[in-house]
Amino acid sequence: MANLETQFTGITFPNPFLVASSPCTTNAHMIKKAFRAGWGGAVLKTVGLEPTRNPSPRLYILKDGRDKKGMVNIELITNLTLDQWVDELKSIRDEFPDRPIIANIMGGGNPEDWQRVVYALEPHGVNAFEVNVSCPNFAHGARGAQLGQDPESLAMVVGWVREVTRLPLWIKLTPNVTDITLIAKVARDAGGDAITATNTLSGLAGIDLEKLSPLPSVGGIGIFGGYSGPGLKAVSLRCVASIARTVDVPLVGCGGISKWQDAAEYISVGASLVQLATAVMWNGFKTIERLTRGLSDYLDTKGFVSVSDLVGKALPQLRHYPELDLSIKLLAYVDPNRCNGCGLCITACDSGGFEALFMQDKKAVVDVMKCDGCGLCVGICPSDGITMMERSQVL
Repeated sequence: MANLETQFTGITFPNPFLVASSPCTTNAHMIKKAFRAGWGGAVLKTVGLEPTRNPSPRLYILKDGRDKKGMVNIELITNLTLDQWVDELKSIRDEFPDRPIIANIMGGGNPEDWQRVVYALEPHGVNAFEVNVSCPNFAHGARGAQLGQDPESLAMVVGWVREVTRLPLWIKLTPNVTDITLIAKVARDAGGDAITATNTLSGLAGIDLEKLSPLPSVGGIGIFGGYSGPGLKAVSLRCVASIARTVDVPLVGCGGISKWQDAAEYISVGASLVQLATAVMWNGFKTIERLTRGLSDYLDTKGFVSVSDLVGKALPQLRHYPELDLSIKLLAYVDPNRCNGCGLCITACDSGGFEALFMQDKKAVVDVMKCDGCGLCVGICPSDGITMMERSQVL
């Protein structure tokens, strides 16, 4: 059985799954529930010098029927004081003396704001600090997403924190930048030991068309918030892979992870740990059981003995466009035993493909003379009945 224990920035994690800074880690009670369930570590809900008052409502789930597409939050940082967090940390350490705790911190535009938080928390059992330079709900001073978008300010803040602690610093970056690799280099060179990629994407959940107010609406008023959930995965996965290819720095993957397969993908492009929040809020702390079991079984099937064996394994296959072999032409193949005759693939191909699908005996069939191998129908098919094959296999 594969060993899920993971060493990262000098810290031993029993498995690579951490609960991200979020409502799931808002106090000791929640974090202890996570640890009892089996999570490998937890990142405190962002701690600052002063607690904040959160708006109500502040979470909006984007759904299509029962299918949840994502979530936008306008949540701010912790509502606990520093003194209260000291008591919370003591409570966690009484029951879990060794489980890794990462303190996510945020400050203002001067070193004292950041350094006083470090001084207050460090003696009470935190293993590392995650420097939050990426919260999209803050946009003033030296805090929030704008901080993570400005290399000069970012370097300054990381330097302030580095001055007062020898604990590992994880720098949590925003995806709301043109080139995240440049920001990652700045964070590393300023004293960061690792990068967490990424925080939420700035988004607007929607508009209530009856009241013409943004969602979530607080007395008819709304703000841009942080978009998380499955839709964020493609963006954050790209960020992790981009950093891994160009910057020599340990990585934590975060964004849109809900299944063990998602975690394995992040690890295969360079992450050593992964963080989850939205999936925990939707599915509960017990989801860790499926995550660890699935990842362990996968590692076994691949012949890997540890998580580190998978780290970065997919990166050599991630290339640039000129390196693609354009001579390869696959064709769609419909398995008649799986086709349910819904016709969705035909509609898609008629509108966005090459009109290469038609119905015959209540089953979809491919016209191989028209099929261009785009792959649209594969993703459209609700029964996973279409695959891409070599022309010689289809004809």
